[in-house]
Amino acid sequence: MSRYERFFEHPWLNDEAKKFLFEERHLDPRVVRWCRLTSWRDKQGVPWLQIPYYNQEGKLVGIQNRNLGSEKGKVKSEPLARRSQKLATAQGNCQLSTVNCQLASAPRFRFPYGSQCSIYNLPVLNLLHEGEDLYITEGCSDCWAILSAGHKAIAIPSATLLKPKDVEQLSTLNCQLSTHFHMYPDRDEPGERLFLQLKQMLPNLEHHQLPPDCKDYSEYYVKLKVES
Repeated sequence: MSRYERFFEHPWLNDEAKKFLFEERHLDPRVVRWCRLTSWRDKQGVPWLQIPYYNQEGKLVGIQNRNLGSEKGKVKSEPLARRSQKLATAQGNCQLSTVNCQLASAPRFRFPYGSQCSIYNLPVLNLLHEGEDLYITEGCSDCWAILSAGHKAIAIPSATLLKPKDVEQLSTLNCQLSTHFHMYPDRDEPGERLFLQLKQMLPNLEHHQLPPDCKDYSEYYVKLKVES
């Protein structure tokens, strides 16, 4: 991972990243800087948000690349058949089936070889005081939202990805600092299952219920920002 560290020394956000982070997600710019989010564009012109994972000591251990053109970009703005026809015409003898395959297989996330993406935002643990609250979220987006709301937070993609040393690290916080753990599980079965799994490891983990019209904390945070 050391060869990737230079990418995050001077983070840079392209227009798509700025729109996603600030206009759509309403995130605090200080949170974006703290998380060292940066962006890039591949040879096909697809914009990517690059998300670094650091351990508690600040060493880069993983990178997650999020495709910013897969959901709301121009690539998705037309029916697949029409887009395929345009691409086939532009590329001359390109086979339509090949274009269909390439569009359908475009990944939403990419992870460079050697990435270890388990607990996200571990450096925040160094800022915890005795008896302070720590929120556990599902994924980076919810973590950014919780941080922007003024709370300290980490993210766990799945309880199955937690290693014994990760569980020990969180349990130690509970013992040494009497940390109060909180969680807004996603409003679905996997979200509740993750909470129950974490509750077994962290007995004092407190459950917070999201409104019926919000599937995750990210949506809830955006709703609050828009209504305020």
